[in-house]
Amino acid sequence: MKTRAILKFMVLIACLANGKAFSQYKSLKESPMFKKNKINLFQDSVGGMLYTLPYMDSLYQAGQAKFQIDNYHTKGDSIFWHIKFITELPSIRQKWIGKVFPRAAFTDIDDKRISYEKLKGKVLIVNCWSVTCGPCVAEIPYLNKLVDSLAGKNVVFWALTFDEPAEIKKFLVSAKLKSFLNTENPEFKFQLIGDQNDLLNNTLGVKSYPTTFVVGSDGIIREVIEGLNLDKLQKPKAYEDIMAAVNKLIE
Repeated sequence: MKTRAILKFMVLIACLANGKAFSQYKSLKESPMFKKNKINLFQDSVGGMLYTLPYMDSLYQAGQAKFQIDNYHTKGDSIFWHIKFITELPSIRQKWIGKVFPRAAFTDIDDKRISYEKLKGKVLIVNCWSVTCGPCVAEIPYLNKLVDSLAGKNVVFWALTFDEPAEIKKFLVSAKLKSFLNTENPEFKFQLIGDQNDLLNNTLGVKSYPTTFVVGSDGIIREVIEGLNLDKLQKPKAYEDIMAAVNKLIE
């Protein structure tokens, strides 16, 4: 649970670094990591400086709170988050371009086992996201449009997250999501696969959420799109960026 909690907060910060306009939380106090029964303090693992929650929250609200949680410890009535400030999230794109997308035993949130036999001859789009990631959620309508546009084109759509299936299902019918996407019937048309902490964190090494892998019919990764890319109107470019990569594979 400690690892999952740290990863969730890392995702929150990664999202902030890539699109502050889509932050899901008005304050760090609303984040999954905040401990109401503790004094929350932030300690720089490199310089040793100690920062208070109000100070870090002021950076967060200004879109400047780019840091990564390494660990934490508690002492008395305080919790100390060990952090590293970052100027830019490390990219994994070059590491994976031209490599085989790693296989795992997948089961979606409806307990349906993923069959690799059904991937033969098909392009695979893998979106890495989380229910706690505002930019990830903001992309959902654009990813749904992608599914509709590529219907019948031999393309498979997966959405991987470390969130638990029950948590995902609850989120998809939540009032918060309806408000965030401004619709009474929100949906995510990708096949949703939860409990993928090990694959995302240790195997793929995803640093920035959302991250999308475009995999050719031969299983080779052809493109990796990291973070939230915005157009001139400050809207997510997920549809255009992914479609450009897919068109090269289905022409």
